[in-house]
Amino acid sequence: MAHAKHEEVRARYRRCCGYCGVSEADAGGELTVDHFRPTSAGGDDSDDNLVYACIRCNLNKSDFFPSPDDLARGRRLLQPLQDEVAVHIRHNEQTGQLEPLTVTGRFHIELLDLNRPPLVAHRLQRRLAMLRVARIQMLELEVTQLRAILASQDDYIAHLQRLLGLPSEEDD
Repeated sequence: MAHAKHEEVRARYRRCCGYCGVSEADAGGELTVDHFRPTSAGGDDSDDNLVYACIRCNLNKSDFFPSPDDLARGRRLLQPLQDEVAVHIRHNEQTGQLEPLTVTGRFHIELLDLNRPPLVAHRLQRRLAMLRVARIQMLELEVTQLRAILASQDDYIAHLQRLLGLPSEEDD
């Protein structure tokens, strides 16, 4: 049975996993609602404690919640809508891997297994799709510019033909 706030959490996370970014379309269905602080560790159903998560991230996270010792060592998960993830993790667009920038980033990546092969392949496919779109846009712009150059050259040729009293191509 879906969580009582499923639709609300789903909308807040724009139908994407708060941990790995996979969308419902990528996963082939709706995702799950995860308690960032598990109910077994005193977590509740407050908006700040609910994360939209794919099944794989939810299973990997399980009921983890950092102990004081974990926190002292930087071993905690990043809260998707509260932590600035870019401070802790960098996406290497060449390899599709997430690279830790901090101890917390390393722990987050490892606990959730965010460099699992299907996720890396997914990131690379997304990057390839973005590059293809950018290439098409560049080619369309180049075609537009080339058409403008050709039109300008046609106008200039017609002008020269008029100056020289030669018949234009339109007269043929």
